[in-house]
Amino acid sequence: MPAAARDGVRYGLFKTFWGWCAAAGTARGTCAFVLPQALPEPAERDILARCPDARREDCAFTTLAEAVEKYFDGWTVALEILPVDLSAGTLFQQRVWALTRRIPYGRVRSYRWIGLEMGRPEAARAIGAALGANPVPLLVPCHRVVAEDGRLGGFSAEGGVETKARLLGLEGARFLGDGAARRVAGR
Repeated sequence: MPAAARDGVRYGLFKTFWGWCAAAGTARGTCAFVLPQALPEPAERDILARCPDARREDCAFTTLAEAVEKYFDGWTVALEILPVDLSAGTLFQQRVWALTRRIPYGRVRSYRWIGLEMGRPEAARAIGAALGANPVPLLVPCHRVVAEDGRLGGFSAEGGVETKARLLGLEGARFLGDGAARRVAGR
């Protein structure tokens, strides 16, 4: 994270139906997000590992907390409209994340789709790496990106592909098969 951005970084914790989330942000928007954890301490530890100079200010995340709570309660929420600060990413990562933010709730797109949108259809692995470095899961809904054949692919958050499947299931996705062969039906 750039030094100028670190100076004004705040973080907060909030509870959802799925557990405790943490977020950090600058004046530009949320710059780091931790998916639900069973207890608040691991969520706080994770956010501080990513933003060690942040100061706690829970009230700075009221809008985000309300939207994320609704999301985990099963509401259709347009999290992509919330402001994010993705300036810590490379230009390539920022392009991937911006395209991923365009994927609507309850829908999936492939790594190849992102590549085609970028004019780089052969860049699926690099796109996967960019998504693996996504600092704000849910706000950049990387769980909505799957392989061309509908297989779930990878997911870097705690719980891996099972967490990805759970998020997609919350959004109404149906699956064919199970385990590594599981794929999204009716994309």
